[in-house]
Amino acid sequence: MTPSNSSRNNQTNVTQKKPPGKKPVPGPTHLGHFMMVLMMKICRTILFVDPTVKVFIYFGLITTLSVVSLIFAVPKSYLSNKRNVFNDYFLKKGWGWTLFCVGTYIFFTTLVYCSRDFSKMCKHGMRLVFGTFWWYFCTRMFMTIEATAGSCSDSQHGNPKACYMAGKVWKGFDISGHVFLEIYCSLIILEELKTFKLWKKLGILLDDEDLKDKRRLSADEIAQAKSDYQIFTPYIKISVVLVAIISVLFDLMLIVSTVYPFHTLSEEVFGFLIAVLGWALSYHIFFRSGTQHPVMPSSPGECSLSFMK
Repeated sequence: MTPSNSSRNNQTNVTQKKPPGKKPVPGPTHLGHFMMVLMMKICRTILFVDPTVKVFIYFGLITTLSVVSLIFAVPKSYLSNKRNVFNDYFLKKGWGWTLFCVGTYIFFTTLVYCSRDFSKMCKHGMRLVFGTFWWYFCTRMFMTIEATAGSCSDSQHGNPKACYMAGKVWKGFDISGHVFLEIYCSLIILEELKTFKLWKKLGILLDDEDLKDKRRLSADEIAQAKSDYQIFTPYIKISVVLVAIISVLFDLMLIVSTVYPFHTLSEEVFGFLIAVLGWALSYHIFFRSGTQHPVMPSSPGECSLSFMK
């Protein structure tokens, strides 16, 4: 071998060897991608809280702020006016906002992990039907209790509506519908978004070549779920952002509802307890038994893929 050939081979070997322990530098990150990653990080911080922990946080928040507002005079502000924009256009329509945002999320996610099986998707959608029933039943119950267990400052008016229209004061036990709605919707959001916490796991599972044998699924079902995962994940992320926004608004409005004396502490605590009761009965009892009953709703993420386990 000539010296020139030997030196050329040495140069080739040197160029082929890479310094140990070093990884290739990633390419530049697109601004839109960076913003989405940042937004998802914020949403996860907001939404990936254990609902049971949040229950104790809410109870401590209600009792502490209510007592503070009794001891100290809280200065009036724009939010202390019941006609503020958040109360009129968000809180009074709070259940509708929850149905829209959470319903959109459930629709897109079940399209993926139910492989477009309409009957299975309906079982997941039934959770919001139950939630609507509980919301409607409780709000009507609050109004009935206030009307039957109260009286007007002018005895000529026997119901709250007539009393208020006459400019009088109705004295009754008015369970806080605001506190009930804010806490009930927030707990539903935290339960439903548990599926997004494991969404990446679902994507990895769908790429498993042995998935057909592990989950007893047909090749068409797996192919459909895999295709829909790629198509609908961007839309799911948008719905997650919307859900995170209303979740933050519910928490902020809960602070407003307890800081300003719209209700007594006992009325707020009853609203809290009834919200927690509805959450516990549905997500910890009824929905967990839904798999064995064709009419009962399924738990979030319940499907043949079993990615929540």
